[in-house]
Amino acid sequence: MQPRRAGAAFLLIGAHLAVLAAGCAPQFEQIETAVDGNSAEIQRLTDEQTALRRDVTALLALLRTGEGSGLETDARLQAQLAQILARLDQAASQQADNQEYMRNLSARVDLLTTRLGIPTLGEFKPPPPGGADLAALPEEGRALFNAAMTDRGRGEYGAARQGFQDFLGRYPRSEQADDAEYWLAAMAADDGDHQDALTRLQALLDRHPGSDRRADALQKAVGSAHALGRDDEARRWLGNLQAEFPGSEAAELAAALLTE
Repeated sequence: MQPRRAGAAFLLIGAHLAVLAAGCAPQFEQIETAVDGNSAEIQRLTDEQTALRRDVTALLALLRTGEGSGLETDARLQAQLAQILARLDQAASQQADNQEYMRNLSARVDLLTTRLGIPTLGEFKPPPPGGADLAALPEEGRALFNAAMTDRGRGEYGAARQGFQDFLGRYPRSEQADDAEYWLAAMAADDGDHQDALTRLQALLDRHPGSDRRADALQKAVGSAHALGRDDEARRWLGNLQAEFPGSEAAELAAALLTE
């Protein structure tokens, strides 16, 4: 993303946030903070690129004058050029990261403005009516799911939960709905809310019988039932896991938990 285009996109998001400032959901404050932080990062990268261009210009001028002759000087110039190239690669990588992060922020703002009845930014297409089945997620759905995963990876579990719940509200039968259900259950279990975890795991297993998360969900169900002191229920979950995935690592770990 070019700095000027990134800045324009941030200004557009900022305008939406300003419209929604009064009485809007707390998520907008989190997004606004993220936008401000990323705007500062965009400016830093722009300044870095300006400095790099200045360094390259100075080196080229030195080479043109012929003052950079001699093995020692040539070696020094080559080292400086190598450092500049490395800094350029780093700046390009950070620009790409910022572009992806910006897309996730845009998807979140788009979702929240839609829920409040305000026109969206127009960067993504609207979801299919009625939560229709999807063979593959549209771009805004994938961005919304990735934003929730990013929040989870950063330890921002409240934002991650809200993101996964919003995702399921819009795409309950999409290809990653089972993943969203699983991570909601996993975070509930981590918080000690094992009953909520079991409810979500049961929903995952019922709604997505062919899910790649099925073995993991059954294993986690064993753990949550055991944590609640309901070992008979835990053994039933274990039996299902062993029957469906005999000899699997998930089955072995779940069995070991109940024999401790």
